[in-house]
Amino acid sequence: MRRKLIILALGCAFLAAMTWIGTILVDIIPARPTAALQTAQAGPYQLTLQVEPNPPPTSQPATLSIQVLRDKAPVSNAYITLEGAMEAMDMGKEYAVAQEQSRGLYSAPMRFSMSGAWRVRVQIALPGARAESAVFAITAQ
Repeated sequence: MRRKLIILALGCAFLAAMTWIGTILVDIIPARPTAALQTAQAGPYQLTLQVEPNPPPTSQPATLSIQVLRDKAPVSNAYITLEGAMEAMDMGKEYAVAQEQSRGLYSAPMRFSMSGAWRVRVQIALPGARAESAVFAITAQ
């Protein structure tokens, strides 16, 4: 009976130690930073994403700027939506609609509620054309 209790106590101590070490490693090992500029293809459109500030903080919204080109020409009058979701856990989704700032350049504020890796789906729609989308990786801190 005493041997079983010792094994149980050692098992619990081992689990507690592994949890503690895992928590420390998450804080020590830096997450991969968000690239300054990210480019992706969405159907016939080339989308370039820039995040400001980079890395985006969890305390305030970040500004996501999207440049939209088609055949190297800026695309105007597009309806662009953004949908952000955390990779590791379900923290709900963040949504935003980008506003055109200048010819082919759109921006939207987006809040990242928790630090870690996020995926942001950028969808572009133009009148008379099929909606296209691309996914970008962002690391919030």
